[in-house]
Formats: sequence, structure tokens, C-alpha cells
Amino acid sequence: MPAYNAESYISKAIESVLQQTYKNWELLIINDNSSDNTLNIIGSYLYENRIKVFNNHINLGPARSRNIGLDHANGKYITFLDADDFIDKEKFQVQLSFMKENKISMSHGNYIFCNNDGYKIKKVSTDIQVDYFSLLKGNQFKIMTVLIEKDSIDGIRFPDIKHEDYAFYLECLKKIPYSLSQSQRFDSYVRIGNISVSSNKIKSALWTWDIYYKYEKLGVIKSLYYFIYYAYNGFIKHKLGKGNF
Repeated sequence: MPAYNAESYISKAIESVLQQTYKNWELLIINDNSSDNTLNIIGSYLYENRIKVFNNHINLGPARSRNIGLDHANGKYITFLDADDFIDKEKFQVQLSFMKENKISMSHGNYIFCNNDGYKIKKVSTDIQVDYFSLLKGNQFKIMTVLIEKDSIDGIRFPDIKHEDYAFYLECLKKIPYSLSQSQRFDSYVRIGNISVSSNKIKSALWTWDIYYKYEKLGVIKSLYYFIYYAYNGFIKHKLGKGNF
């Protein structure tokens, strides 16, 4: 969990981990040189020995902060949670059991958009099976929806670019054939609002293009092909998501 000036939300994020029905977890929080009360709030939870905090002396951003977490993680499985988001209390237990039952190395799930007050806005459903090529057509993952067997992605780290999570999961799916989802569950909650970098659709589109053309090096034709899919899927998801609550 990278955390930068997250005093308004981080307690909810931490408590959603503490409340998990699956108990064999560790939470690594990377305080990214916050200037507000974030570090003191984190400190109030350090009575729990499953929580560890790492302090960046300068602001490194979410990509490099997550990589610090990856470098220190001891578990067999890896997932991520941003400090302004939260998860259902059964998420770890159900998702891990699903992976073991299906003998897979990567899984993902559906999620719910909330406003800054946690009020539910809309549900977003993902495809049951996602591979590298289907993910190129549009990022169906939110950072906390994915659970991965750590040994399957040994050496993969977040690049220090915009939409770093999208680039990271594309790299994962170059090593792992596909990710599976339980279609009926919605167990991740994503806050959106003025603080969300993804709220600027034009910038988001440009960052996605850069991933196709500069990071994945697909060339102009393939980049255009997948960018058209990305734009279309984004429009459809926006239209279908309205009115769910």
C-alpha cells in the first residue's frame, strides 16, 4: 500500500485488511514522504505485527513505492491496495480458495466505483478470462482486484510511467497464460473524484497510447488497433455502468 497524504482515507483501507476473514497476511505500507497526518495514522495501527511501514525520504510516486513493497514481501501471493480504496472482508479468503481450486497463478475480480465519501456509484464487471491480448484492448483490472502467485512474476516491477499498473499487469500476462475471475462477486471499492488521476479522460487516453506505442512498442498500426478497442470498451463500460445503484 503506497500512501501519500492519505489522512482522509487510509484508516478505511487499513481496516478493510484487518477485517479479512483470511488471517495469514502481511500489510506493507510505504509512506511516500507524506506531509499530512498519514504517518501518525499508520503508527496507530502498528500494534498489529502483521503491518509494517517503510518511509520514503523523498516522494517517489506509486510505482517505485509499490516496488519497495514487492522487494520486501514475504508471502506466496501478492496483491495491492491504494490508500484511498478498500476491499470486502472475505476477498482474500474467497479469491485465494478460487485460485487453489482452479490451479491458477493469477486471478482478478469485479469492482465498484465510489465517491470520496464511499457512496457507491456504479458496478463494473470484468471478463471471466483475461489474457495479454484481451488486456491490450482495455485495462479491466483495478490495482486491488488482482491476486498473483509471487513466484510466477519473479523480477517484474512497476515501471515509473503513467498507468504503471496497466503496464505491470501486461508484463505479468506475458509470463502467465491468463487470469480468471469469479463473475458473481464485487469485492473491491475504488474511490473516484477530484483526487483521481484517471478522472481526466484525455490524459488517460494519451497515457494508454504511450503504453501501446512507447512501452509495449507495438508500432503505429497495432497501437491504433488496440487504442480503438480501448476507446470503444471504455465507452461501453461507461454506458453500462450507469444506474446500477
